[in-house]
Amino acid sequence: MRGDRSDRLLKKEIFNLNRHLPSRRKTLSELLNEDRPHVTGVDGTRHRFKIAELEELAGMLTDDEIKRLRLPIYIEIDSETSGARIAGATEVRVVSEVLGRDDEGDEIYIYRPEIRVLRARFPTVTQYIFLVREL
Repeated sequence: MRGDRSDRLLKKEIFNLNRHLPSRRKTLSELLNEDRPHVTGVDGTRHRFKIAELEELAGMLTDDEIKRLRLPIYIEIDSETSGARIAGATEVRVVSEVLGRDDEGDEIYIYRPEIRVLRARFPTVTQYIFLVREL
C-alpha cells in the first residue's frame, strides 16, 4: 500500500517537472514567420525562441525539413536509462551534426557532456522532458 502512494507522489512530481512543456509544438517554418517566436506551455508560460538559433537551425536543414521539424526539440530524460534520448529523423540529424556524430536514424542517445554541447549551442530550441516508466 505504501509503495502505491510513493509511486503516485513520484508521478505527480514528474508531471510538475513537465508543466513547462508546450501544449502544442510549432514547426520551424511557423516560428520563422513570427515576429516573436514562441510556444505556450501547459502551465500558461511562454517559451521564447531566439531568432538567431532558429535561423542557424534553418541553415542546417532542407526546405522540407524546415516545414516538418517541430520545436522545441525534446531531450528525454528517462528514469530507467543513464543517457538522454532524442527522437525523430530530423531531430537526430540536427543533433548528430552539432555533436559531430554519424546520423543514427530515428533516435539517438546522448550523455551529459553531449547534452551540455547541444544546450550551449541551442538553449532555446531544446527542452528537457522527464519520463517515468511504470513502477
